[in-house]
Amino acid sequence: MTLLVTGASGFVGQEVARLLADQGGHGAVRLTDRTAPPIPIGSGFDAVAFDLAATEHLDALLEGVDRIIHLAAVPGGATEQVPAFARRINVDAPLAILEHLDQIGRPCRFVYASSIAILGPTPSPVDDETMPAPATLYGAHKRMIEIALPQFARRGSIKSVGLRLPGIVARPMGPSGLASAFMSDLFHAAIEQEPMTLPVSAEASIWILSGRQAAWNLIHALHCDIEDGRSLTCPALHVTIGELVQQMFSDAAKVHHAPDPELQRLFGSQPALTTPLATEAGFQSDDSLEALIASVFASIRAQAPSIAR
Repeated sequence: MTLLVTGASGFVGQEVARLLADQGGHGAVRLTDRTAPPIPIGSGFDAVAFDLAATEHLDALLEGVDRIIHLAAVPGGATEQVPAFARRINVDAPLAILEHLDQIGRPCRFVYASSIAILGPTPSPVDDETMPAPATLYGAHKRMIEIALPQFARRGSIKSVGLRLPGIVARPMGPSGLASAFMSDLFHAAIEQEPMTLPVSAEASIWILSGRQAAWNLIHALHCDIEDGRSLTCPALHVTIGELVQQMFSDAAKVHHAPDPELQRLFGSQPALTTPLATEAGFQSDDSLEALIASVFASIRAQAPSIAR
């Protein structure tokens, strides 16, 4: 049988593929995206180009699949720009996959990459009892699938879990469609000690996770005990932008702040976070801010060997 990873050309998808290859023992792995994803050297994985908007051709993509890590999505900023297309990828495509698996009755483990965007901005500490209140179309799309997961799990053949991911760093430089891209840009500037201007204040607080740790959690979700379609908020570090700057820059004055009120509200006002259900199920944050920074810098250097070590 086969593990399918959708959205495998993306930043998190490539991290998942590399970690699957490093760990070994996951059987056949099929990576898919709109263009054929890169295959980790020596892994033996398959790569398939597939447009998830073409839901009428899911038979071929899902042939033999018994485990899925579903990452494919149109990100937040882009969702606001192209809402109809975003709905097809963010809502219609995962629903079509779930419906197809349900109709054929094949047992399948479905891991859904959700997002803290479903929570919306809140001044109160967040825990497992916090009610979702998405403030963006992207968050609403993610919440729609979260609601659907328990219904498909209830029908028997699909054993699913959703994992609400926080800000994940450090995505590659360049257009990403993410309004929160400044979080990753900060790490790229820091590794070269280059000046930059941030759209949030030094006091802005964020939930953050390294790409490697995000990949570990998604793979862990394949084997955790939760199968009833519940969605859990992933453990993450709660830090301020100022703390990040102080840790990463030898001269903090290189980082300037020109806060954008809307970005500050959506991505720079995250309160204290506790995740007992996810922690009990074995999900983990990075061990410390220092460990997160080291992991992110190592990943950036591995992907850009010209950067001084």
